[in-house]
Amino acid sequence: MLQNPAQFIKAGKAIFTIQNVETGNRFTYKAKKADKDDVWFISVLNGPDNYSNYQYIGCLFGDDFRLTKKSKITRDAPSYKAFAWTWTRLQQNNLPFNVEIHHEGRCGRCGRRLTVPSSIETGYGEECAKIIGG
Repeated sequence: MLQNPAQFIKAGKAIFTIQNVETGNRFTYKAKKADKDDVWFISVLNGPDNYSNYQYIGCLFGDDFRLTKKSKITRDAPSYKAFAWTWTRLQQNNLPFNVEIHHEGRCGRCGRRLTVPSSIETGYGEECAKIIGG
């Protein structure tokens, strides 16, 4: 599980899974840094292809997550609710023990595959960890 999930999500090219370990429910998301400062695009995996089946759900504007005009997922969708709920808990530093956030084996900042055990644990390659301060 990630040590600092909010920082990882905002690293630039993060792919991560939020899982409720009690129910087994999980969603995989992609967070990509926009060209604008303090904006990240959030998408959810919604098909069998782990590389191309992501659908845009909304943006992080600073620490505020919300739908936009281009959102393809509604507020009622379980994947939207799961991300919004988890993000709120992360901002409050109040993530319950039964919710885990896992990276998918690539650096959250640059997207390179992680191979060093300490990098796999943190979610960042050595060089990116120095930049992020992780």
